[in-house]
Amino acid sequence: MFGLFPLIAFGFGSPLMLWGLAAGSIPILIHLLHRRRYQTVPWAAMRFLLAATKKQSRRLKLEQLLLLLVRTMIVVCLALALARPTAETLGQYFQSEGPKHRIIVIDATLSMGSTTTGRTRFDRARELARQIVAGSRQGDAINLVRISESTPHVIIARPAYQSMAVIEEIEQLLLYDERVDASMVLKEVQDLLSLAPEIRRKEVYLITDLQASTWAPANSVEASRIRETLKTIGSRSQVVWLDVGDSNASNTAVTGLRIDNDFVLSGRPVRVSASLKNFSSIGASNQLVELMVDGQLTDTKRADLPAGQEVSVDFSPTFSDGEHRLNVRIAPDTLPVDDVRSLVIPVRSELQVLLINGKPSGEPMGNSTDFLKLALAPELPNRAFSSPMRPTVIRESELLGSDLSRYDCVFACNIAMFTEREAEVLRSYLESGGGVVFCLGDQVRPDNYNQILHAEKQPILPARLIERTGDPRKKDVAFTFDPGEFNHPILQPFAGNANAGLELTKTFVYVKAEVDADRGAEVALGFSSGDPAIVDAPYGRGRVVLVTTSVDREWSTWAVWGHSLIPLMHETVNYAVSGRWKDRDVLVGQPLQCHVGLRATDTPAVLHLPNGDTKQLQPSADGRTITSEPTATSGFHKIVLGPPANRTDWFAVNVDTQESDLTSLQSEDLRTELMPGIEFRYLTEWEEAAASNGEQVRVISTGTGFSRSLLFAAMALLLVEQLMAWNFVAGASLLLAFAMGSLTLNAYRWDSWIGAGLASVIAISLVALALKFRPVLRSG
Repeated sequence: MFGLFPLIAFGFGSPLMLWGLAAGSIPILIHLLHRRRYQTVPWAAMRFLLAATKKQSRRLKLEQLLLLLVRTMIVVCLALALARPTAETLGQYFQSEGPKHRIIVIDATLSMGSTTTGRTRFDRARELARQIVAGSRQGDAINLVRISESTPHVIIARPAYQSMAVIEEIEQLLLYDERVDASMVLKEVQDLLSLAPEIRRKEVYLITDLQASTWAPANSVEASRIRETLKTIGSRSQVVWLDVGDSNASNTAVTGLRIDNDFVLSGRPVRVSASLKNFSSIGASNQLVELMVDGQLTDTKRADLPAGQEVSVDFSPTFSDGEHRLNVRIAPDTLPVDDVRSLVIPVRSELQVLLINGKPSGEPMGNSTDFLKLALAPELPNRAFSSPMRPTVIRESELLGSDLSRYDCVFACNIAMFTEREAEVLRSYLESGGGVVFCLGDQVRPDNYNQILHAEKQPILPARLIERTGDPRKKDVAFTFDPGEFNHPILQPFAGNANAGLELTKTFVYVKAEVDADRGAEVALGFSSGDPAIVDAPYGRGRVVLVTTSVDREWSTWAVWGHSLIPLMHETVNYAVSGRWKDRDVLVGQPLQCHVGLRATDTPAVLHLPNGDTKQLQPSADGRTITSEPTATSGFHKIVLGPPANRTDWFAVNVDTQESDLTSLQSEDLRTELMPGIEFRYLTEWEEAAASNGEQVRVISTGTGFSRSLLFAAMALLLVEQLMAWNFVAGASLLLAFAMGSLTLNAYRWDSWIGAGLASVIAISLVALALKFRPVLRSG
């Protein structure tokens, strides 16, 4: 019989308050202390009075006992209400109906911009969030969280009890072109569960399209963090997944855009390659691909996009001098934000190269920079060759007085010593994206280089200088270059060209160097002895190149064997300046950064966003760098620098292509992969009362629903007690009416016919009991 009833487990929110149950004995003590004491006095006439008293004794005892019970129950109900009793049950009648702490989490990543039936997924998510808030009851506390890279993730950090205030925040939520590590946001959701401790029923609503790249990322560490955090959240709350995605959604995106070189020379064609990928299961043919330059349509192509594959489309535009904004776009689809990809292309008619001469000489071709200047800009009147390099030679003493920002690359040739101030100038130049090439020679003092340029805190040189190898006077031992597999970008033009003369160049003297492999330095070219000849390493946005021998005729045959010196120095310059524009192409979520140099400590800077908004930017403490907040939208951004810099830097901000794959998880994936062994609800539409598809709902054993019922019972008993003390029959009738009314109003919440049958049995028993004692109550 008892198996028919729901299983109930009771608990109490405030066990200390149970001491209040002792107050229930107070009416009993008062009753016992105030019992009438009498003495027996024999009297003949009392025989008739005693007979009448005995006749009414049963009624009087019953009235007093029932009145005592009512008074005791008033105190007991108040004590239990303050103790906040709870119940965990599989039956809905005993579920707590007290306040809830609801944490609403809305996915605001790029994939939520996918449009179906005229609305984006993000619009649907906000509508579901509004329905949840509107369905909340008085006393419910609500937190609002968004899944995004942009901060803050927690929009409503303190639990809100006013529904309208929460709805206003939902209306103001914006969708960003971001991808995010969902585990970071879930960790903040986990922390929110500790808020509002007085409300012990917790519910977390995850409104998302369940995109696989967000919830089941390829990064195993990130995926593990997501599963562990969801496990913790599920153990402390009821988790409700609201899926706004579409398992049949298709998408095509421009996933890549690049050029062959890091910079482009004006008037010369350049190959622009765009990568297109079809993420759907159905192929697309004859798709239009457009090339836009500075907002103008420049060229169009047609391409077939097989299902699930990536193809490349090439263009060959030419550009004039300056910075150009280039993007490639395809026809808009359900996710239009990834149908375009942008690139900022710096176009130069020539490269300015500064040559610092460390060994002046009055002889023709006697300076350390003479041969290098000729190699960068050969004077060949009889040949159709025009070099883009424009070298400028200065003396060593002029370094501090020169504005290095005017130059794309700096060569320090055979300089004996550097000062701390000169090293600081070079560091600033490298951080802004410049390239510095150190060419050694007989004037160089390795101890000074190691102390100033290879300092432990901010080493500029990519290697520590050790000692000189070889005799420049005898030249009895010669070393040749060992290019290895020609893998380094500087050597790639020599690959497969045996007549370039690189292997035939002889070197008689060089400085041994110990390469700093731990800071990313690598050997571009080696000697036959195994020692490095050219070493390079990144520094800030720029790049440092170390040539361990000289570029004149003192230590090597380079100067007289120009077949190798000319192409090698050109490739060295091209490689050294490649970092000058590398930060102009970033992903959404990364900040924008520009360098203004030592002299521009008070430079005003304004960031212009694609939507036309502007933001004031502040330089760093040393005034060299201006950095924006992490970007949130794709498109072209620009930073306008005021005086003394007076320049404009354009930036291309593109979306992360992982968000372009709209493949989503299903409810079964949640059970087996994301939340195995953890009970949750999975819905596609908001349902307040029950889980979708008949799924079993786990009710967390928290809440204060019994407290409210007990307070109502105490108020009713107070009214009954007053009426019973005045007229017992009327008071008993009112008590019976309260009992019948309570059972009738709550019977609909009981499980099926069992609850209804139990209510009927109790009601009939109370009526029968009243009828049985009716003669007694009316007798006397």
